[in-house]
Amino acid sequence: MLKTIQSITEMNKLRKKVVQRLEVIPDDKLQEVLSFLNYLVWQSENPQTQEDIDWLESDLSRLEKYEPYEWQEGELEEGILVKIIAETGKVFKNN
Repeated sequence: MLKTIQSITEMNKLRKKVVQRLEVIPDDKLQEVLSFLNYLVWQSENPQTQEDIDWLESDLSRLEKYEPYEWQEGELEEGILVKIIAETGKVFKNN
């Protein structure tokens, strides 16, 4: 029981730190922060499969040696819209 109370106390401290940091973020960065938070929530609701992990960790440095993929009609419309932050390489789901 004591360990649970300590854990809750630590989480509350961490939440306060997060809120404090949010209060000083420039207005022009708030949408980016919200997108990242939405991504974190999405990620927790959609855990990666082993197939996802294998694909993400694959070596893509020699893609030019392969034939380009021929998209089938309708395939591109099935994806999730994302935003890529060039400076960090982070990918966020667009709302």
